[in-house]
Amino acid sequence: MDIELSILEKWINGSDNIVFVSGQDFSAEAGFPDYRAMDENYLAKYKYPPDEILCLTFLQRNPFYFYRYYRDKILTPLLKAQPSPAHEALVKLEEAGKLKAILTVNIDGIHQEAGSKEVVELHGSAMRNWCAKCEKYLDFFYIVDSPSHIPYCNVDMCGDYVRPDIVLKEEPYDFALIEKAMDYARQADMLIIDGSALKEFPVPNLMKAYQGHKLALINTAPLVFDARAGVVVRDHTYTDIFQQITLNL
Repeated sequence: MDIELSILEKWINGSDNIVFVSGQDFSAEAGFPDYRAMDENYLAKYKYPPDEILCLTFLQRNPFYFYRYYRDKILTPLLKAQPSPAHEALVKLEEAGKLKAILTVNIDGIHQEAGSKEVVELHGSAMRNWCAKCEKYLDFFYIVDSPSHIPYCNVDMCGDYVRPDIVLKEEPYDFALIEKAMDYARQADMLIIDGSALKEFPVPNLMKAYQGHKLALINTAPLVFDARAGVVVRDHTYTDIFQQITLNL
């Protein structure tokens, strides 16, 4: 084990109020790739970039195109994804009384599927849906099983479209949820951040809110944030890192 992993393990063993922030790379190990990635295949199929499609006004003016993208790039991979050993290792840390919360910018619900209890979903979740008119909440399979390409609400003959419970561009975040996450970060005795989450709101703010001395960054490119971290672990899979650390729990 290299020195950075040794420090990370020592810190985790000596902590009982750990907060972990997860991003896209953590989900990728569970088989859910970055749905916003653009490659040659994407450009051959879609004429709009993901950042434009994942906007509230785009959904409102072009729902057929939105759901085409959503089914292809989010729902289909989600149906195949399975919790990784890294997800299961976080469950062990929580059960051991060390991990207090997972703060995630991911929308896939894989942490909960693995068995994690305290997960704060900062960008919402594709595992829930709701009606834009009557505001009734519906389960994940409502869109999956919808007989029409655009899923319509059948609650009390409402008839409006049903949308995923994710934060689209041009929409406000749930600031009560953001404040809850900030409180977790402030109170943590150790904060571990998946580097792929650092570019997402409000992760830099969470790091600033952290008041402890055990800040760990994992798999991030060299950044200005590195100077604040006590340890930076690179070039390891999350599975390798967390399986090794939780081996003796």
